[in-house]
Amino acid sequence: MSLSENRLRRGGQSPFVPDHLALVPAPQKGTVPGGFRIGGMTRLRLSFAVGFLSLLMPAAAVNAQVPEDLAQPKAFRALRISSTDPHLKNGDYRPIAPGATLELGQIEGHGRITHMWFTINGKSADHLRELVLRIFWDGADKPAIECPLGDFFGLGFGRYVEYKSAPVAIGGVKALNCYWPMPFAKGARLTMINEGSEPVANCYFNIDYRLDDQPAADIRYFHTQYRQAFPAPKGEDYLILDAAGRGHFVGTFLSVMANSDGWWGEGNDKFYVDGASKPTIEGTGSEDYFCGAWDFQHAFSNPYSGVPLYDNPEKGGEKRGILNTCYRWHILDPVPFTKSLRVTIEHGRSGPNDDRQPLRNHYASVAYYYLDRAEGEGAPLPPHSQRIPKLLPLPEAPRVGSSN
Repeated sequence: MSLSENRLRRGGQSPFVPDHLALVPAPQKGTVPGGFRIGGMTRLRLSFAVGFLSLLMPAAAVNAQVPEDLAQPKAFRALRISSTDPHLKNGDYRPIAPGATLELGQIEGHGRITHMWFTINGKSADHLRELVLRIFWDGADKPAIECPLGDFFGLGFGRYVEYKSAPVAIGGVKALNCYWPMPFAKGARLTMINEGSEPVANCYFNIDYRLDDQPAADIRYFHTQYRQAFPAPKGEDYLILDAAGRGHFVGTFLSVMANSDGWWGEGNDKFYVDGASKPTIEGTGSEDYFCGAWDFQHAFSNPYSGVPLYDNPEKGGEKRGILNTCYRWHILDPVPFTKSLRVTIEHGRSGPNDDRQPLRNHYASVAYYYLDRAEGEGAPLPPHSQRIPKLLPLPEAPRVGSSN
């Protein structure tokens, strides 16, 4: 068991997400493309085991809740936006009518969001897909974060699953927590849109943030890109991220619905850094990228990788109709880029052929990354009606003894 996993089990909370995760990565002398330096030795970035990496990191990077600088003076003010009852009673929620946009709040100044918590009481069973979270940085017109609420918190197919990871944790019951550091230079605006046909009776939220005494000299803004392909495209990899600018990639959440029998996870992950024509980083298979192996076999959650939803056993194994969700947080191994980054994953039955018979599978994903500009750049979010994958009908088998 790794040091961070041991602390996670003892403390029962998410391990420490480094405060410097949102900062500009400092170049290190002697590193090579696709590599990084640990203890004076250059090692290729080849899907290291999380436990092995944890043992090589400084204590503050793996200590679950007690960073080394906790006792040092803090040069910021801690504040909160919440749904607390303005009349000081117990109505600590906000309703959201069908088609309405709830203004969660606005922040002015320089600082960062440090934690977000939501819990929803909605009449619709699909409210995790119907509700859309949007976050705008520094007065930008286009949100840097525009994502179905459930997918943002690593919950695919509109289903609640409790799990614990470093930046995202789903607590009992139906409590959505996020610890991604989200800095801003001038301010932030947060909204929630109900794209469903049923009202949300109760949206409870706490958004913790800080305002710094001194503005940061250079920051990276937190972004997401939600994408889907129902089904995955024939003959080409599934696209997870297409970003332009300077920044670093910090995570993937992936949902897969199988339209055909057989294991979906043979496809390699690929990272094309700064316009590279060939992958700068390439893995060995989908379950390998999500730090599992041998078809996962069961659901699990670790600080930096996991499979919260895995219903294969109840459906008879690797069968048509299985639902799998996976996360991989690049907190200890972010992928920096100076011009652009493209992230894809193969989806063929044998991986690189990017085809599957009789039917290709459904994919949806969220990419998490930091970028040097506040304006969002993701593809337009499909409407709710198009965000619900449905099993494709199987082709009719040829009739025995039929003649042309």
